[in-house]
Amino acid sequence: MPLPPPVQRIAHLLSDPDVTEIMINGPQQVFVEKAGLLSAVESPFRSKGDLQALIDALVLPSGRSVTAMQPFVDFRMADGSRVNVVIAPVALDGPIVTIRRATPSLSQMADLVRLGTITEEMAYFCYLAIKARLNIVFSGASGSGKTTLLGLMSGYIPEGERIVVIEDTAELKLRQKHVVRLECRPPNIEGAGAIPLADLLRNSFRMRPNRIIVGEVRGPEAVEMLQAMTSGHDGCLAVLHAGTPSHAIARLEMMVLSRGLALPVWAIQRQIGEAIDVVIQLALMADGSRKVTHITEVIGEEDAEVKTQDLFRFEHHADPEGAEVGKLVATGAVPTFVERLRRADAATAQRLYGD
Repeated sequence: MPLPPPVQRIAHLLSDPDVTEIMINGPQQVFVEKAGLLSAVESPFRSKGDLQALIDALVLPSGRSVTAMQPFVDFRMADGSRVNVVIAPVALDGPIVTIRRATPSLSQMADLVRLGTITEEMAYFCYLAIKARLNIVFSGASGSGKTTLLGLMSGYIPEGERIVVIEDTAELKLRQKHVVRLECRPPNIEGAGAIPLADLLRNSFRMRPNRIIVGEVRGPEAVEMLQAMTSGHDGCLAVLHAGTPSHAIARLEMMVLSRGLALPVWAIQRQIGEAIDVVIQLALMADGSRKVTHITEVIGEEDAEVKTQDLFRFEHHADPEGAEVGKLVATGAVPTFVERLRRADAATAQRLYGD
């Protein structure tokens, strides 16, 4: 299907397999990300009108809208790329368009091993974590590869399970046949009709899911996510933004508190400790590479804090020139859920932890 004329202005960027993100900062400034690094490219826009035509052409198929009353919008393109648009009065120097490209070149965990994002040993652990139905939170900054890793790990979910995927803007494409995809709905121009993530999560409990996958937890819907993880829905996967595993846990605490429930902090920490088994932390490194910097077990609440232990981590050190380098290592810690891993796949678990 040919691209609409306004979209053809950026066709060369959309067709470049090395471009993972396109950032349009008004009509005069365009940046792209390649191999994790940003660089400026020549703008194909002569005026704000040219850029507005692109925005109209991109937004129209999504069924959403962006106006002065609702000056920002998220949606997906037909190829799975995710788009964010911000216009005046919020954007001061012209419309802002950010396109996060889908990454079809990454189709299996072996691709991440090849790129150095994880080690082979970590990949085996990720496989076991899915097979053992651990509840996993993927944490990291924007663009660190959280959703990509979640999508690849979800490929280990057995075909016979019913998977409910809930996203603010649909992005994940799972390989299994029995997948139910739910997407939030923003409010209309009158500010009504919104369907938030929390409502979709509550409804998913009545859909007999074997697994629930949450595209991104941002606020009070964390309550429903934790309830799902502690009410028999094992094997849940969720994404959130945080800089370290401890920050991820602290952010979950704040999200639950933002709900306004009359719960003491220790009760929230106990819920988190009982709900989540593993936090997988990702980071975009200074050289543009993406790495899993921590695979951390959440042990439980003790002495007014959530106890954790690192199972794998990225160890930083400086080379003689002072440049930061490092390596991914196993810490040697044996997770408390090791018997669950053995029941899931004894041979693979033996490879990691022995008899």
